[in-house]
Amino acid sequence: MHIKEQSKVIGWNEGPFDFDQEEPTPLIGVITRGGGTVDGVLKREVAVDGLNGTRLLSTAINESKHSEELSLVVLAGVTLAGFNVVDISKISENTKLPVLSVTREKVDMESFKSALKNLPNFQQRWRAARNAGEIGELDLDDHRVYYQTANLSNSDAERALKVMATHSVLPEPIRLAGMIATSLVRRES
Repeated sequence: MHIKEQSKVIGWNEGPFDFDQEEPTPLIGVITRGGGTVDGVLKREVAVDGLNGTRLLSTAINESKHSEELSLVVLAGVTLAGFNVVDISKISENTKLPVLSVTREKVDMESFKSALKNLPNFQQRWRAARNAGEIGELDLDDHRVYYQTANLSNSDAERALKVMATHSVLPEPIRLAGMIATSLVRRES
């Protein structure tokens, strides 16, 4: 798999939330051609600290009118809205697309595991986190990003990151998705 400048990718990011809120927060998917032209936007809602992230993303992608044109799914980490841990391997299996999770900071897995123990369904959440595999790292414009993949080699992931990081060290589709989701909650980003 080789992401080119015109390959369609979908990047997902959630809106701001409080850990004690009961209502879901917006989850936005932005479809771009590489790190450029926006071809579509999807909106869903995700439960804070819930268990629905994997199913929600898989369904949204598969039901999208863009699904047949997509080459890659990009996530801003393997958690949504707190500790709604997504299983990137299952998303890849469900959508038949490679998945790339990207963060600016390296996750301390022992601290993460300890925090998950405070939530119901610890084993399910921890299994999803472990399914993301090893954490890779890449320097982009003097900044380091960390990534995990499902059905995508590290070399292909790094090429994709370089194509998509057009205005930031984060891939453009997740940067835009974060801005849109934030504006839905705070009325501006």
